[in-house]
Amino acid sequence: MNADDLELVARRAIAEAEAEHKTDTPILDANSNNNTANQASISIAKKFLTVACPSFLGSKAGEDQDRLVKVGRSISGLVSIANDGEQSKEQLIAGLNGIVEQCSVLATGNLKVPKVRFGKTELQMPIVSLGCMRFQQTWDRTKIKDLKDVKDNQQENLVNILKYSIETLGINHIEAANSYGSSEFQLGNAFQTLFSQGIKREDLIIQTKVSPFEPEKFREIVEDSFKKLKLDYIDLLSFHGVNMYDDYDMIFDNKKGENLIDIAREYVACGKVKHIGFSSHAQPALIKKLIETDAFSYANIHFHAFGSYTASGGDTGGNLENAKLLKAKDMGSFIISPYDKGGKLFAPSKKLRSLTLPDLEPIQYGSLWLFTLSERENASAHTISCGAARPSDLDEPAVAAYLYANKKEETLQKVKNVQSRLIQAQIDMLGEDWLNTWHIGVPNVDSDDYIYPFGQMLWLFNLIKSFGMLSFAIERYGTFDNNLKGWDFNLSNAENIGKKKMGWGYMPGIAIEQGKDYSEFFSQVPESNRAKVLEAIAFVHRLCSKSVIEKPDCPKEYECAYDMRPWTEFPKQGG
Repeated sequence: MNADDLELVARRAIAEAEAEHKTDTPILDANSNNNTANQASISIAKKFLTVACPSFLGSKAGEDQDRLVKVGRSISGLVSIANDGEQSKEQLIAGLNGIVEQCSVLATGNLKVPKVRFGKTELQMPIVSLGCMRFQQTWDRTKIKDLKDVKDNQQENLVNILKYSIETLGINHIEAANSYGSSEFQLGNAFQTLFSQGIKREDLIIQTKVSPFEPEKFREIVEDSFKKLKLDYIDLLSFHGVNMYDDYDMIFDNKKGENLIDIAREYVACGKVKHIGFSSHAQPALIKKLIETDAFSYANIHFHAFGSYTASGGDTGGNLENAKLLKAKDMGSFIISPYDKGGKLFAPSKKLRSLTLPDLEPIQYGSLWLFTLSERENASAHTISCGAARPSDLDEPAVAAYLYANKKEETLQKVKNVQSRLIQAQIDMLGEDWLNTWHIGVPNVDSDDYIYPFGQMLWLFNLIKSFGMLSFAIERYGTFDNNLKGWDFNLSNAENIGKKKMGWGYMPGIAIEQGKDYSEFFSQVPESNRAKVLEAIAFVHRLCSKSVIEKPDCPKEYECAYDMRPWTEFPKQGG
């Protein structure tokens, strides 16, 4: 089908579907596909694919309404960006061809994610992992005492995700945590269902994570995980959220009792745990210290295409040096949340999507940027997590893995093409001088001496200005608003942080206050940058803080291009 015909089919599908679903009383239901907007998207997808990719509609994959919603939204988003003049016809056609290519791959039902050696563990690890914090019924584990407390449709969804992940895609690494609400309990029951249907325990790589606590409580939680998961052994046990130096001390230098690393090693010695690792959202310096203990076989860290300021911060290189160190130490390298904390790529801005096209969609770029890391840097990223709330959430990462495995040179070039456009967009909007110097002398939250995450604020400023990533910035800044609540400036920083330890470890720093002068904090910033630094911080606060009621008008390119979440994930439905 030529370009003109493909565009015509897309525009006609949108027009016909909108006419069919035009109503004065739209059905609104954010928790399912039973709403007018999603039904219109399904109609767009069917009309387009009937002509452009009929094999998909005749396949098992095409029976899933979630997939059709995503296809319809993607088509509408592409046409909308084209109508706004934010992309060329070449980008529009490339985007439509990308939809056809993905649907064609999914229609075969023969899509397998490749596996790689997971460092010294010697495990064969799929390069996409199934993250388990978005498909459970509730974050409140006290509500779930028995399987009868779990709604049928929610447990069915979880089982379907597991079966699609394991049987169809070959994603056999399942990553849970004791703190993920009812996740472990539901997984334990789901595993029994799958084992009874022929899936073998030894063919799965099951990981769970337990936060550092006092030894007695730590043992209690580990045992609770075994009980809920209904497993005799766990392949990968992680210390979860080792984000602060007292977490490190609890593991290796506990003045109040046993070191937690010794307890974990006891589980290894008796065969109940195969490998010990850690997950961290900390500053790069603490993560480096953890890696250099040589106590771990693998690590879960943040390292993303749009920066590693995602959690605690770090310099402009983020965790690049730690990714290199993991490779040097032959440790398994697991990248956390590339699509959510890595830039909210499932709901990109119109500008970001126009910059990644015509080569790749944002999720594909975020995936392939990591898959090709070893080709571009002397670093490793063995697997990346996809926190699926529905089976179709695994599609784009799996197709990206397929492209990497089958079209490696072509996809590497596409990654480089996108990188080049992103860099040029930064230069165009911010200038080379700013890009090279914005971080110099800027304090960030790397000790109790600093409570304002100015480094993160400036990183968010750069993302908004360069790529229109406002929605992502609002979510990130919201944590600073929350940290400011209840902050008592009559207490010391350490006393305040002590009250907020858990949240502070994952996202430290408080929001600024409107109209307050913060220039005293920037004495080490080059004089040529000071005015812009203050302006940038005020800009981010004004656009992102919940405390600012009247927001300034923003360019259309900051708007969401599409949202790949057809309905609200179960734990956010208030279960």
